Amino acid sequence: MKLIYDGECSFCTRLAFSLQKQSIKPIEIVSYHTLSEEDLKKIHSQLTKDQCKGEVQIIQNGNRFPGFFGVRVLAWNLRFYRYFVWILYLPLVPFLGMFVMVLLKKFKKSLG
Repeated sequence: MKLIYDGECSFCTRLAFSLQKQSIKPIEIVSYHTLSEEDLKKIHSQLTKDQCKGEVQIIQNGNRFPGFFGVRVLAWNLRFYRYFVWILYLPLVPFLGMFVMVLLKKFKKSLG
């Protein structure tokens, strides 16, 4: 599993490394700022800097999961949280999750 995130955001960096510590299986954490467009295409054919700038990306088994959907996939790999991930699949929860991700993106500088 690979987590591609905004490595220039201190909030994002702290959160990414916290998730890495809580993970059951290894998570490779990569800042999209350290990768070229070509490097991103090697990771997944649909990845671009604009997509990575817009939201976190999870790559697992050749599949790309952006934003909330990536967090939802990642949560299956986290100690304790994996028992509650089913909640994220309930009706309307994805809309709430996407809204929370938009808020986090908007306020991430003030959170850091």
